[in-house]
Amino acid sequence: MHERLTHYLRDNRAHIVEHWLTEAEIPPPPGTHGDGSGVVPVAFFEQAVDTVIDGLRRGKPAEIPAAGLHLDAFLGLTCACEGRRFGGRACIELHDSGLKAFMSVFGEDWDTEKEFNELDRECCGDLINHALSSLFFGEIAECKHRRFRHDCPFSSLDPADPHRA
Repeated sequence: MHERLTHYLRDNRAHIVEHWLTEAEIPPPPGTHGDGSGVVPVAFFEQAVDTVIDGLRRGKPAEIPAAGLHLDAFLGLTCACEGRRFGGRACIELHDSGLKAFMSVFGEDWDTEKEFNELDRECCGDLINHALSSLFFGEIAECKHRRFRHDCPFSSLDPADPHRA
């Protein structure tokens, strides 16, 4: 199942990245005016998709690569977390919109050849959700912004916790 899933996701990578890019609704950086949305670089989405697919292929939790673009690189500059709001948390919003983007390639209108039945889709959704959770746990553990924000729900997170994700 993992091999079939990873090949399918890799074949549909461009769609997943594009869907994630348009699906994510991140608050704009502090000091900007209007109801606009923040900007997450395409490179972050591409790296995240590749990391999740690689984690699924290996059958191990997705690990954030040491090199590359991370949440810290653009959080506060091109987008931000909204204070005291669950939906405005960049990490949570990116996880949620990422799951929707990945699952978009399993929809009836996309998977026209019915490569995956309903049970397969449910299992794939669970695997992808777990991989995204691992990826974002790593991003959150490394996020320097959470340490300075008292309203961040992850401010007390211990990155050394062996029971994480």
